[in-house]
Amino acid sequence: MARILILGGGSGGLVVANKLARGLRGTDHEILLIDRSPYHYFMPSFPWVALGFKEPEQVRRPLKNLERKGVRVIQGEVQEIRIPEKRVRVNGEDLSYDLMVVSLGAEVKPDLMPGFEMAYHPWTIDGALRMREAIQRFQGGRIVIGVSGPYYRCPPAPYEIAGQLDFALRARRLREKSEIVLAHPHPQPLSAMGPAISGVISEILANKGVRFEGNFNAKAIDPQRRVLMGTDGREIPFDLLIMVPPHRPSSAGMCPGLLTPAGFPLVDPKTFRCMADPDVFAIGDMVNPAINLPAAGVVAHFQAEFVANQILAELKGAYIGESFTPVAMCIMDFGDDAVLPMCDFTRILDLAGPPSCGVLGRSKAIRLVKMMFESMWFATYLS
Repeated sequence: MARILILGGGSGGLVVANKLARGLRGTDHEILLIDRSPYHYFMPSFPWVALGFKEPEQVRRPLKNLERKGVRVIQGEVQEIRIPEKRVRVNGEDLSYDLMVVSLGAEVKPDLMPGFEMAYHPWTIDGALRMREAIQRFQGGRIVIGVSGPYYRCPPAPYEIAGQLDFALRARRLREKSEIVLAHPHPQPLSAMGPAISGVISEILANKGVRFEGNFNAKAIDPQRRVLMGTDGREIPFDLLIMVPPHRPSSAGMCPGLLTPAGFPLVDPKTFRCMADPDVFAIGDMVNPAINLPAAGVVAHFQAEFVANQILAELKGAYIGESFTPVAMCIMDFGDDAVLPMCDFTRILDLAGPPSCGVLGRSKAIRLVKMMFESMWFATYLS
């Protein structure tokens, strides 16, 4: 009998738990999932919470629902990972493992940017609710959407927020009294995804009257003067500041021999097995930037499928699943418009060049698909 630990109940950990539960049903193998929260949150819906379109209870489900499928769920803090001993300390107790999947994600670290207390963001559920209150108080002026650095969950999110704010302000008849500025390190909107996607997003922002400030690397916020300061000396005044908070790999996964100098788990990009121990896999936002993949839920999802397949093959004696699909797709919701971009990262993983990206569709109807996907996600993985 093998014990499999899954650290993290986000999209990656949730998919691994479901696939292993199906594949190992009726066996003596034990599956444990550990997360600090009792809930799994559907993070793509956090901007909708910030704009009042959704409530927190609508975008979460209890992780304990996994126990119906044979997964033991432990709510607790991962305090230490001891690779040589194959043990993890959780809530002061040691748990042993035979195989482990580390999918602890990225943590937001607002304190790493001076003056961040002046900013709002929807990258956590509490942050989304705080941002909602600020938007409700807003009666006109300049809204600045800034980015603290290149590493953050969901690269398209700042552009979606800009479009959704335009839509919301029009509904409140405040758009003519408001200005929206999006300041980003990229030279053009989503330029890393190539000209096809960048061109469409640039057109949408222009149609909505959103001013784009490219090559803007934020270094600090001045609360007294209410300006966002860039490393090149540029300053952007604001009345309301929405800021992507600094992100770092989850500190819970930091153990000797498992990390790169930048703090990311060191993995084989072909298998996602940790270099320190091939019985440990690391996936998702806490590892992807180190192998030039985006910090996106869809990438963690495909990694989770692939890793679960490897574990099932190891325990059942045959490889029964697909290879890793290095593809990212996400529906970008702009309120009254929506885009479905897709990128294939095969060339990046092969060190052969940039990703191959394109736009699969653009229409208001695509926004409905995003709404339905949330329900499908919960029904599939936490029913």
